[in-house]
Parts: sequence; structure tokens; C-alpha cells
Amino acid sequence: MKTQKIDGEMLKKMFEYGAKNLEINKKTVDELNVFPVPDGDTGTNMSLTFNHSVAELDKIENPSVYSVAKTASSGALIGARGNSGVILSQLLRGFAEGCKGQNYLDINLSGNALMLAAEVAYKAVMKPTEGTILTVAREMGEFAMANMNDYDNLEDYLEAVLKHGKATLSRTPEMLPVLKEAGVVDAGGQGLICIVEGALKALTNQELGAKLEFTSSDLDKFVDDSNMKPEDITFGYCTEFIIKNAAQIDDDQLREYFNTLGDSVLVIKDDAVIKVHLHTDNPGLALERAGNLGSLSRIKIDNMREQFESKGTVSELPPVPYGFIAVSPGEGLTKLFKDLGITQVISGGQTMNPSTQDFLNEIDKINAGVVFLFPNNSNIIMAAKQACEISDKQVYVIPSKNIPQCISAMLAFSPDAEAAENEKAMNDAINSVKTGEVTYAVRDTKINGLTIKKDNAIGISGGEIKFTGTDIHTVTEDLLSEMVNEDSELISIYYGKDTTKEDAEVLAEDIAAVFEECDVEIHYGGQPLYYYIVSVE
Repeated sequence: MKTQKIDGEMLKKMFEYGAKNLEINKKTVDELNVFPVPDGDTGTNMSLTFNHSVAELDKIENPSVYSVAKTASSGALIGARGNSGVILSQLLRGFAEGCKGQNYLDINLSGNALMLAAEVAYKAVMKPTEGTILTVAREMGEFAMANMNDYDNLEDYLEAVLKHGKATLSRTPEMLPVLKEAGVVDAGGQGLICIVEGALKALTNQELGAKLEFTSSDLDKFVDDSNMKPEDITFGYCTEFIIKNAAQIDDDQLREYFNTLGDSVLVIKDDAVIKVHLHTDNPGLALERAGNLGSLSRIKIDNMREQFESKGTVSELPPVPYGFIAVSPGEGLTKLFKDLGITQVISGGQTMNPSTQDFLNEIDKINAGVVFLFPNNSNIIMAAKQACEISDKQVYVIPSKNIPQCISAMLAFSPDAEAAENEKAMNDAINSVKTGEVTYAVRDTKINGLTIKKDNAIGISGGEIKFTGTDIHTVTEDLLSEMVNEDSELISIYYGKDTTKEDAEVLAEDIAAVFEECDVEIHYGGQPLYYYIVSVE
């Protein structure tokens, strides 16, 4: 008997299967990133966002389709990570609008909800680009609306919608030349297809081949650090998370690795779930290793030193005119930010994009009239803006895409100026600094006319890969050669966790010899994956 209507329980199951299917395929989606950089994370961000969304569904009693869709939307809104996660949260928001007041979904209501999902997501993006997840969602919605009278059951109808979505995805390289050159389809679009595939398997009673585990009980904090004394803190960040689908993971090896990152390590395995707690200065490395092994949920990172420095609740703290929140990928950069006057630092960025909720948590800790957010990564800006819209405080997002832009913005800040004046000054500052990054390629590819080999160094500036080669030092010099001009006065080099101070000093000496008219500074950044972050002013 084919399905005529979807009720709340079935929609909940469809969301769960969609999330699970995305988890299973998230690494494949990650690898579709146009840039062959080690922090390509579209699939991971979408999966973390949707898992957070689905985990909220266990709280619903007697679910209707609207209560399920609305709860999923709300969960995704605050759990959104990365641009792809934010767009997914907006797709769910639109879908929920299409379900408003409904106990069941039939073909007509399903088609309307799919179309509304695309429309709301388009409105949320300032400059929508065709050939992306937005295109796949829109064309599925348009097909659903145009063909709803041609089917008499939901299985056949949604299967046809999915088929059309896959055809659209296959055409994304023709819409975006950068996809065609890299030989990939759009990663976000592929992630959306994975979700719809999983949902359809739930509707048609097909198995995904793995146990589903999305329970609200995972929300409980399982280690209490509240009795620790400040002098007992060696590593600053209390890091907790859960690894799902962990039956095949060797918890002893994982525990041994985490012990190299910090202390207070607990790795508790229970069937297919591993709970992890550790204190570390590099939570991103712990999350990266765990994320490569299984699906992560309930990620919680607290700066313990800041907690002990706090003298009371936010309301008890003396009010200040301005507060600042910045995302930092490394311990050296965190210290630099603190020296510049940043109030709160969120650990993450290149290896783990903070969620909307992460920003909201830090906003709530600040008793300031105005709060400025610095995402410091182009893939985090949308989540920061979403937090800005949700918060009831006066919050401005300075759309910094990297560390040097944040530093320049903070140097442009004036405590005596009005908020709007500071916003303009800081935006002007981030647009005046030239920045570059040097990392390594994770796969062979061709982009911007360059033939890139796996593990080669790559130099990135202005959102493009400019240089590649086998020598990190040479690629960095080549990158700076393009960035420096006759007006340049200062070159700043921030070296990463995997770069020695000696190598950075040799590079700085060579750079100073080549660009005699510029002052050259080096700083320890401690960022993972990226050997150098450089700026020219």
C-alpha cells in the first residue's frame, strides 16, 4: 500500500534517516570541496548541524508534522556550523513554514513545503550563486510544484523529486566554471541529496545499514570540573564531545592520542558511542581526530581560565561600552587577541567551525552595551550573522575572513567613537590589509590553471590558490612577492603549530632581504594545518 499522507512520526523518522545518511557520506561530501585544502568541511558542517537538529526531536510528545519540522528548524538554527550549515538551517526553516498548522503532509503540502524551503534559503543569502545547494533545492521545489498532479502516492512523487535533484546536481559544474575545472559537483548540493535520499529510504522502509542514535540524554555533562582550583589548570580548554557509530573504534588508541594533547582525559565507550572529556590547549586537534573516526555530537568547549577569572554572573560584572568576540584557531593567536583587548575567544576556525550557539553563548557572557564579532574565516561569517539576528543584544559582525583582518580591525577601533563609527572604521581596516595562507593539498586537482599534486604546498590569497610547489619556504616567498608593492610597509608572518620557530625565523630573514623597504615581523600563531598566515600592509 503506497503512502498518501506523512504523519509526525514518519516525518521524524525521515529526518533521522536523512541525518544518518548524511553522516555516512559526510567525508565524501567534504572531499568535493573545490579547494584541495585540509579543512574542507561542507559535509561535516552540514552533518553536525542536522544531527543537532534531529537530536531535539526526542523531546516532542505526540508529534505532528509541524511540531517535528519546527523543532528541527529551531535546532538547526542554533546548531548551524559553516555556511553550508546555515543554509541548511534556512532550508529547514522554510520547510517548517510550509508545514505550519499541519498534522499530516500529502503530495500538495509536501510540494509547497519543498518550494518554501528553497525560497527562504535564497532570501537568507545576500548574493545567491547558481550551481550550489540553493540551485539544487530550488529546482527540486519547482519540480515538486509543477508535477504534483502527476502522482498518486508520496513514494513515487518524492522519488521523482530526488531524481530531478540528482540531475540538477550533475549539472552544477556547467553552472559554476570553478566546479568544472576542479572536476567536482557542488558539495552542499551533494549533502542535500544525501539527506533527501535518507528521508526517502525511511518512507520506503529501506535500511541504512547502521543503528540510529539520536537521543536527548546525550545532552548531560558527564564530568564536573567545578571544584577545580585555578592552580590545577595546566591546559586551558575543557573539551567534551560524543562520537557516534563508534563500535569499531579502538578506544585505547584514542585515549593514548588524547593524552598527548592534554590531561584529565576520559574516553568512555558504551556499545556504539564514545564519550570524550579532556583538558587541552588544542581542542581543534581532538575534534579533528575524532571526526575522522565517527560522527560527532554534543560538542562543548569551555575556557576554564576565563571561568575562574570571572567574578560572578554576567549581570554582576561591571558594564562596559564594548565587548569583542573572536574565533581563534591557535593558542598563540588567542594570546595575541587577548593582548589586543578581545573579551572572549572561541577556539576553532580552520578545523572546527563554531556554531551559532557557540557565538550566542559567548555573547551572553559579556556585559557590554555593544558587542563586535570577528568570525576570522569566510565559512563562519553566516553563523556569526545568524547569532547576531537571534541575540537580543546590540551585536555587530565585522566580516573578517582571516586573522590579519581581525588584528587590523582591532587596531582601528576607538573606545571614544560611536558604535556605527567603529563598525565603519573596522570594516575599512579589514579591506585594507592583504592576506595570504600557506597549507598543503589533500588531493590532486587542477584549479586556476595550476596543476596541484597531493601533499604539495599551496599559497592562497584573495580567495584563490596562487602558487603550488614542493617547498613551503619557496611557495611562501612567491605568495608574498605577488602581495607586496611599492606602497607596502609591513609584512607580518604568523607561523603554525607544525612549523618550527627556527624555520619561521629563516623565512623572515629571507623575506627581509628580498623586501628591504618593508619591516618584517614574526609571531607564533599555533594554528593547525596552515604553515603560515601572512599579511602585507
